[in-house]
Amino acid sequence: MTEKIVIIGGGQTSISCASQLRSIGFDCEISIICEENSYPYQRPPLSKKFLTGHILEDRLLLKKKDYYKSNNIQVFLSNRAIKIDRENKKIHLQNEQIIDYTKLVIATGSRAKKLPFDQKESYSNIFYLRNLHDAKNLKNILIRGKKILIIGGGYLGLEVASACSSFGMNTIVIEGADRILKRVAGEPTAAHLKQILSTNGVDIIENELVKKINNNDNIVSSVELVSGKLIGLDNLLVAAGGYPVVDLAKEAKLQIEKGIKVNERLETSDPSIYAAGDCASFNHNGEVLRLESVGNAIDQGQTVALNIAGKKTTYNAKPWFWTEQFDQKLQIAGLCNGFTEIIERKVRDKLSFWYYKNETLIAVDAFNDPQSYMIGKRLIEEKKSPSKETLRDINFEIKDAVNLK
Repeated sequence: MTEKIVIIGGGQTSISCASQLRSIGFDCEISIICEENSYPYQRPPLSKKFLTGHILEDRLLLKKKDYYKSNNIQVFLSNRAIKIDRENKKIHLQNEQIIDYTKLVIATGSRAKKLPFDQKESYSNIFYLRNLHDAKNLKNILIRGKKILIIGGGYLGLEVASACSSFGMNTIVIEGADRILKRVAGEPTAAHLKQILSTNGVDIIENELVKKINNNDNIVSSVELVSGKLIGLDNLLVAAGGYPVVDLAKEAKLQIEKGIKVNERLETSDPSIYAAGDCASFNHNGEVLRLESVGNAIDQGQTVALNIAGKKTTYNAKPWFWTEQFDQKLQIAGLCNGFTEIIERKVRDKLSFWYYKNETLIAVDAFNDPQSYMIGKRLIEEKKSPSKETLRDINFEIKDAVNLK
């Protein structure tokens, strides 16, 4: 019997899984259900080079459109899965179509968290950024001299702030924590990025929250902060993080824990159903983790494909991320959670921060320093930890770190 593989979701994970199945020659039918009216595309550039106009829409596509036809991959565009019938192994679509599966992959990704006061009303100048439609809407309001307020000092909010400021907009970022990047980076990295943003005209307000918004005919005119400060604006972007899309899985009674819970082979509590990408949660170093990154989406998609093909493969998370702020490219390897010390290396115009948990290297942040990033990534994956004294020595060639015992 021919295997029928159905993938719900039209992002990086989906095409990673489908293309891996084809590249290893696995004989199966493949169907991808895309909620958007677009073939799978890159999402990271949406807040970076697509927003600034350096990448056009057609260059976002992960595969050219003729790839799907030549590889016998059926893509359902502008369609949404509304029910998983586990007992009969069928997927019900919004347009009333029903698709059979032998193996199902849930790659539904994540959605943007909305503001509490934006749940019931629709404001024409409040924006979010999770997909191409969002990015196009945001791109249309990048106008010199206009004022934009961005809620959220994570990587996404700061990337958009960088783009807006580059367009000559009056740009303000509000962060509820006592500093930007509180959840994802150490204080030195946050301080360096804050300096870059401030130097380029971005006003960053930390340890502050929005109390209420003022509007006129469904157009937000200003926000009032908890401190009482009133900020007028032309547009408001909410970049307050995301949440995994688990509705289908929850209704199908699959195990949910911070996301759709999977085992080391990325199987859900139903062995015929896999989950991967932003929506999936897994055990990593003793904790349940969910990663929103391109690297995770690619690796998990490929791992699912190998397991579907019977090549029993364990997923080992190798977290990496990247972000761009003006002329700075920050590359991150590993996860800094639980660090006890940060070692700074500044060699000429190269800057990197090395995170240690006691004597173990767990993460590296590298600014415009791809060599330190690549070396750090390799060291973390090989579980090698150079001495802190070695890293503090600016005369030490970082490339030699991989040869240290």
